[in-house]
Amino acid sequence: MALTMNPALNQQMAQLEQEYMQRRNELMQSFYNQQNNNNWNQQNTQAQQTTPAQNVNWIQVSGIDGAKNQIVQQGCTAWMMDNNNPYFYVKSVDKIGSPEFHAFFFQEVSESEINQRTMPKEQPQIDLSQYVQRGEFEQLKSLIEQLTNAQEKHPIKANKEVVNNVESVNGNDGKQTGAGRTSGARGK
Repeated sequence: MALTMNPALNQQMAQLEQEYMQRRNELMQSFYNQQNNNNWNQQNTQAQQTTPAQNVNWIQVSGIDGAKNQIVQQGCTAWMMDNNNPYFYVKSVDKIGSPEFHAFFFQEVSESEINQRTMPKEQPQIDLSQYVQRGEFEQLKSLIEQLTNAQEKHPIKANKEVVNNVESVNGNDGKQTGAGRTSGARGK
């Protein structure tokens, strides 16, 4: 490794070289394990299961039970095609061994349906004539505030004349007479 005058660059170069050596050792160990354990098929299957979706190798299964029983390595995903029905299944297992299973239904769609689903949907038109304009709202708000302020300054007081009139009409301070109560009770 060539040293430069920049210590930060030297440190970064040393780190990159260490990562390179570690990766090289992992690859060599992996190759050695494959050759010694004659485990090429299992490793190849695992590599196929972790490839991106455009390189999916479909596993043929018989029904959902066959898909659920499919063994999937930790950190991998298996794509399975049902031999008998228009379904496909995706089973994945995370790094700690927890499986996740999804079933999907194949259905043919026309090009126009595809275009309708992929095109952005138009927003519904809102009828603005049903709404109050901001200026009108502000006028109404200020009018309400004026009325509220005026009412707070001059609270409404009970009109004694009205109370006195009620008393004089009934004849005894606004209460019903005994005869009025009994007649109401008999009416029921």
